[in-house]
Amino acid sequence: MYYFFKFFMIRPRTAAYRRFTRYGCAPAYPALLLAAWLLFSGAAWAGENGRYEGFQASGDIRRFAGETLYFDISFLMFNQAATAEVRFFEKNGVYRSRLVAQTKGFIGLLTSYRQHTYEATFDVIDGGRRLRAVAFLRQVVNGDQLVRTEHTFDYKRRLHRWTDFANGKKTSAGEEVIPDGVPFDDVLTAFYNFRNGVYGPVKQGAAFSIHTVPEKGHDTIEIAVHSAADEENERQATGRNAKDEFLIDIKVPKEIFNTETGRIRLWSSRHLIPVESIIEDVILLGDLHANFNRREIKKPGASSPAAVSVQETGVFPAEN
Repeated sequence: MYYFFKFFMIRPRTAAYRRFTRYGCAPAYPALLLAAWLLFSGAAWAGENGRYEGFQASGDIRRFAGETLYFDISFLMFNQAATAEVRFFEKNGVYRSRLVAQTKGFIGLLTSYRQHTYEATFDVIDGGRRLRAVAFLRQVVNGDQLVRTEHTFDYKRRLHRWTDFANGKKTSAGEEVIPDGVPFDDVLTAFYNFRNGVYGPVKQGAAFSIHTVPEKGHDTIEIAVHSAADEENERQATGRNAKDEFLIDIKVPKEIFNTETGRIRLWSSRHLIPVESIIEDVILLGDLHANFNRREIKKPGASSPAAVSVQETGVFPAEN
């Protein structure tokens, strides 16, 4: 516990703190972990089983417009230490998704109410079936410290560019060629494409390898849906009663999120909303648990959240 409190009580202001990766944040902090992983994680409250009316396994992906998923995050002895939400919305014909995660309460006080915002701007392709990101933003606010990474994807020129900022100042930038026929699906793009069956039908025994934004020499997210026999064995071992779920393992590069293994194990509803997960062996924190709270839908025509403004480049202009 000494190391836990030392970890949170000291707000880093060193040069090392400002040398953020292309993902725009220092990987050791739990708010980043919950933000990146809640897309594939959660545990249902009483009465919430991750099922909803109007579910489709595939179709026009724009049907997710107006959806918001809410999550609660717990770790160590701290229950519901953070909250997060992920939205899919449209305004002026442009589709976006935004993920916002923030610590709260006692943990919020210790972490200066650290907040992570992720936002993707999409092209809708393949006849409305698939999302392809044209821009992706990561922004972290920690007290009076603000860092941000912007990504843009130009598929006509096959060019991926990124720029890092710290407190409004440009700190680094780069570019790389996007291989022909290989989309870079960030975590938000991958989340909705996965739920729409873009990578293949989600069923027991299925496996998927998804190209993602390259980082530290790794460029894939691996997803494996367990067989019916594996699911039953896990239910018996853990005393789980629900039988209309998928047991899913996800593997990502462990260096990105500062875990020992890079592994996540989760239970998902058959409607592909995660209902319980464990992010394994987070350094300094152990296993991190994410809890699905609820799903809400806004009716068409309701106001959408304004895009996060990026002052330096205007890649994400604010909406009126």
